[in-house]
This record gives sequence, structure tokens and C-alpha cells, in this order.
Amino acid sequence: MRERSGTDLPRLHVIAGDGIIAAADYRERIGPILRAGARSIAVHLRARTVHTARLFEVAQWLAESARATGSLAVVNDRLDVALAAGAGGVHLREDSLAPGDARQVAGSAAMGAAGFRVGRSVHDPRQASKFTADVLDYLVLGAVHATPSHPGREPLGPAAVADTVRLASVPVLAIGGILPATLPNVLDEGAHGVVVLSGVWSADRPPDAVSRYLEVLDRHFAP
Repeated sequence: MRERSGTDLPRLHVIAGDGIIAAADYRERIGPILRAGARSIAVHLRARTVHTARLFEVAQWLAESARATGSLAVVNDRLDVALAAGAGGVHLREDSLAPGDARQVAGSAAMGAAGFRVGRSVHDPRQASKFTADVLDYLVLGAVHATPSHPGREPLGPAAVADTVRLASVPVLAIGGILPATLPNVLDEGAHGVVVLSGVWSADRPPDAVSRYLEVLDRHFAP
């Protein structure tokens, strides 16, 4: 079994969805996020409607830019695009390729992908026990609170984070309606960090929102 550690996994993960990926000024939008977060941030490209060629273009740029800032570039669901673009990881949905298969493909790719990260979403704490640290780097649990991106889904609540952390062998990130003011609630339950979308992109100044999340994280994990 490969030894894996979550200590260098960024604690703040920001999703850039179709609207950002398709925008002509995606560099001007994502670039300041990377610079604000540097090594403490991961940026996920989550494309549901954008065509593959566009996703690959943005993923290539993101991978190069993330290397310059020390950030982590992640492509959601599309392992092929993540590897071809030189991204630092892939995030898998419940209906995506199995984590073990993704790890095997990444490990056998010509580029090597020695530090390639594989994460997966779960929506029930009991799912956490199915995954081991030899194939997976982290889990994302949600939605913790109600969120517009998943209308009609019953929120799990912060207590579900503690249940997931107890069963998981990898770091757990919380997602779903988490703002800087409510972030301590999931951190107190053992979350390694948080995944956000509207909490950053709906702010007047997204880089400032990144800084606010990081301030809370820094305070919580200060020695």
C-alpha cells in the first residue's frame, strides 16, 4: 500500500463551473484566485455543458498557472482531460470511474503522474469506509447545508462530517453552502477543509473571499 498523507492537501478548494470555463476572460477570473490562495488552494474545473476542447484549453492553462503559484489544479470527472492537460488531480463523482481504476490509469500514464491526486464525492457518511488511502487522496462530503447548485437535496448537516471523518481513511472536505462564518462548524467536526463555489464567485471581489476563507482556516489550524 502506498503511503499517502493529507498534510499537504490544500484546505480550500474552489470550483470553477461552466460559466467561468466558457468565459472569454477566464484567465482574468481564475488567475487572481490562484494568486490569493497560492499553495493553500485547489481550483477544480467542473464542466457539465462546456465541450471537451474548451475544457482542455482551460485545463492546460490552469495546470501551468497552478504550478507557478504552487496551487493544485483539478479536473472534475474527466480523467483523460486531467492527464492530457498535466493537471495535478481528478475529482470523481459517484457515477465516475472507480477510484482504483482512475489511480491505475494515472499511474500507468506516460507522464507518470507521481503526485497525481484522486478525490471522490460522497453523499452519505457510510460510503466513506469503502475507500482506502492507497487509491484515494480525499473525500468530499455534501451537501452539508442547502445550496442552489443542488436544489431539492436534503442537507446533511455538520454532524455528518464527524461521522464521515470517523469512517474515512483519508482527509474529508465539506461542501454545500459553507461561508466563512459557518466554516468553523465543519472544522470543529474534523473536516480537513472545504469546497466552495458561490461563496467565492458570488462575492463582490472573489480573491477577497478566498482570503476570508483562508483566514478562518489559518486560525483554526494554527499551532
